[in-house]
Amino acid sequence: MEISESVKIIKALADSSRLMIINSLIQKNQYVEELAHRLNLAVSTVSFHLKKLEAANLVYKTKEQYYIVYHINKKIFHNTLKEIVSFENSEHSDQEERIKKYRERVVDSFFIEGKLSRIPSQYKKRLIVLQEIIKIFDPEKIYKEKEIDKKIEGIFEDYCTIRRQFIDEKIIIRKNGNYWFNPNNAHGIKLSAPPVTDLKVGRKNRHNKKQISNKACENKMIDRSQIKKEYKMTHTPMGIYSIKSPDSDKTYFGSSKNLNGIINRHIFELKTGIHKIKELQDAWNKLGENGIKFEILDKLEPKEDPKYDYTEDIETLEDLWAEKLKATKDLYIRLHGTMIKE
Repeated sequence: MEISESVKIIKALADSSRLMIINSLIQKNQYVEELAHRLNLAVSTVSFHLKKLEAANLVYKTKEQYYIVYHINKKIFHNTLKEIVSFENSEHSDQEERIKKYRERVVDSFFIEGKLSRIPSQYKKRLIVLQEIIKIFDPEKIYKEKEIDKKIEGIFEDYCTIRRQFIDEKIIIRKNGNYWFNPNNAHGIKLSAPPVTDLKVGRKNRHNKKQISNKACENKMIDRSQIKKEYKMTHTPMGIYSIKSPDSDKTYFGSSKNLNGIINRHIFELKTGIHKIKELQDAWNKLGENGIKFEILDKLEPKEDPKYDYTEDIETLEDLWAEKLKATKDLYIRLHGTMIKE
């Protein structure tokens, strides 16, 4: 059954008068006047509801001499509720195709010549990246930590983070210094648990191996922490800004990954008389710097990762401010760079 049929049936039954008509017709076939008399309803009311039931294919009519007799469609009523709600979704294949294309776009965006350029900040994109990396492993093999790290490092230098995310997402199971794929993972890979004998490792030896592995990750973290510290000290402010002429009721706002740079760009264009917003240019020509007011509305906090891509964050922040400003009485116009965004 298709979803449109299911909806018609459920809507048709969502009325007490129609349920009474159905219940009466289950007992025997009847004409309109008879139903009206039995249910104490007006003939016009019964006729109206019968049309709705007929449109949903719940009843059908036959002509017997001078009367139109209504019957229950037994074929429909032999269906269980489960069969009615278990419809064929005509959009399923389209949804699958959209999901496939979305995955392909994510992979194309974050992988360059087989190498991961950066870890996505958005969870669903990060999960797709992990699903792509996992393809390099043999699903039937039990790996040591060094083997896992070496294979990941061939794709992305920060193998510690990727390995940790594999564990956090329960994509990989770790036990006694051994790694294998979770048979109940979200990727549908069916794996049998590794033999217990293969997982036995001496306590002392295992502890030493863990120390060596942790030390390697710590060294990488020390290097990265220094980079992060320097990065935060020199971080370029990014966020939401506005431009306004004091004599105007309009305020223009936009976003930038370099607030100082975008404001300087506006000032340069105003000074040279080439600004694309005539109203702002006229105010500058008339009053100079006093004719324009710049304001920083919001700033993004810098992340610890110097390679972090702020594109999604800045777009989301601008959308949030658009909704916020839309609710005010003032007239705000959204910008994209220095162009008005229609």
